Amino acid sequence: MKKFFIFSLAAVLFSLSAYAQEASSAQQDAVEIANTAPVVPEKPKPSEFWYLDFNGALNYGGTFHQNWAAGGDEFSHNLRAFVDANANYKKDAIFWNNRLQLDFGFLYASSKPILQKSDDRIYLESKFGYSIGENFFVSANFDFKSQFAKGYDYKTPSAAIIGSYPNEADGTPATDLEQLSKSDRVKAWEDARVLKSDWLAPAYTNLALGVDWTPTNWFSMSVSPLTGGFVIVKDIELRKAYGMSAADENDTAYQQALADYEADKTRDNLLVLGSYLKASRFELGAQIKMDFKVTINDKFKFTSQIVAFTDYLMMNEKDGGYGRVAWDNRIDFNLTKYISLNFISNMLWDSKVRIDNNDGRGEFCPVQWKEMLGIGLTYKIANK
Repeated sequence: MKKFFIFSLAAVLFSLSAYAQEASSAQQDAVEIANTAPVVPEKPKPSEFWYLDFNGALNYGGTFHQNWAAGGDEFSHNLRAFVDANANYKKDAIFWNNRLQLDFGFLYASSKPILQKSDDRIYLESKFGYSIGENFFVSANFDFKSQFAKGYDYKTPSAAIIGSYPNEADGTPATDLEQLSKSDRVKAWEDARVLKSDWLAPAYTNLALGVDWTPTNWFSMSVSPLTGGFVIVKDIELRKAYGMSAADENDTAYQQALADYEADKTRDNLLVLGSYLKASRFELGAQIKMDFKVTINDKFKFTSQIVAFTDYLMMNEKDGGYGRVAWDNRIDFNLTKYISLNFISNMLWDSKVRIDNNDGRGEFCPVQWKEMLGIGLTYKIANK
């Protein structure tokens, strides 16, 4: 029995020794395999392909005069806000850039006791591209332009408008704004306003297909020989000003409305004429768009865009051709983390938008300019 126990113990010890050697050998083999196996790269997170940027600002300005010999409004206040947001995607041969610009501002002055809109703009861009060679992409570009609210030309009330309100002192027809009550004075200024724009009046939509050339990270140019979209003017009062055509030019009622308006350009005649004009116009043509973007140390940012469009459908002698050129510039200079200086300029030339000279020489097609300079609070977010 004792010999059997000793033999069994020896067998167990031998087995454990053999197992330990085998385990050690297997562990060593596993380490060698791990060291020679190819390294699997970590899967990129979706955010690594996206560049997100948000820049918002709120600017205020005001003046106050009391017994000031040089004159001026007793007081004035202006407030303006804007948002410039980007969401850009880039992976391998594909890019997708999106930009939204929102601007809105108003002012109030003691000389005009009504709230006046000073700035209003909605601009959405989206561009998708696929690489076909070094710095070249086939691209599809969509953009939308409009404004939030009604915009006016704030004219001084005429004698006829003032006379339609009673003199606060004796009830006779007033001859001067100072004779009106405060509420009637506000109404007189509102009556004198001339509507110039509204939500979707006008609005521009475009879908452009073509080739995008991006030789550097600060410049790109799109050439789109196939560009289609709509010009929308929902307000009948504005359709004439933005060159909308008649639903039926041979309609005798439309021709009479046009003759009445040409003879007496009153608002009532304009409304009648506008009811015969289309609310939208389809365009099909070619477009060239150039974008410039310069950023220095996250303190100074300059963007500029030039867009030129011509319509194939209006290239006959009767229409005289149609073209539109827009040039937008924006400068953001961060003085501190939360204070910035902003400058914005917008230029537009549209051969369909015509303005009356009011001097007997008829209508003409002007170059339209708008500039805004402000300093105020700013807030910026970016993921890179």
